Amino acid sequence: MADEPELADADVPRDPAADLDLQAMGLVDVELTEEEQVAMAAASARPVRKGAVEEAAGKGRATPKQRRQRPGEEHRRATPVEFVKESISELKKVVWPTPSQLQQYFVVVLVFVLIMIGIVAALDLGFGTLMLKLLG
Repeated sequence: MADEPELADADVPRDPAADLDLQAMGLVDVELTEEEQVAMAAASARPVRKGAVEEAAGKGRATPKQRRQRPGEEHRRATPVEFVKESISELKKVVWPTPSQLQQYFVVVLVFVLIMIGIVAALDLGFGTLMLKLLG
C-alpha cells in the first residue's frame, strides 16, 4: 500500500489533449496523423464533469447531506412543524416553469394525449370489427 500513488481525482478522467501544448513543445508546424486528429477531437468533445459546470454557473452550495443514524440510535420522526419547514425549504429549491413554458407543456401533453386516444380508438374499432366478422 505504501508504494501505491495517491489519486486525488480518480473518478475524473484525464484529458490528454489538455496535456498537449504543441506550441510550447515547438511542434506547431508538425502534421498530425488522421488517428491523432481523431483522438484529439474525441478528447476535446468529452463531457465536462457535472460539478465543474455547476461551479462555473454559480449554482451556490450543494445540498447538505442527511445526518446518518448511529448504531443503537432510534430513528426520530419529524414533528409536523419540522415537516412543514423542510417542505417549504425543498419547494424553494424547485425551478418552477414560466407561464409560457407551462402553456407549451400543456399543449404538448394535450396533443400527445389526443394522438394516443386516436390510436386506441382505431385499434378498438379494428379489433371490434374483426371480432364481429370472425364470430358473426
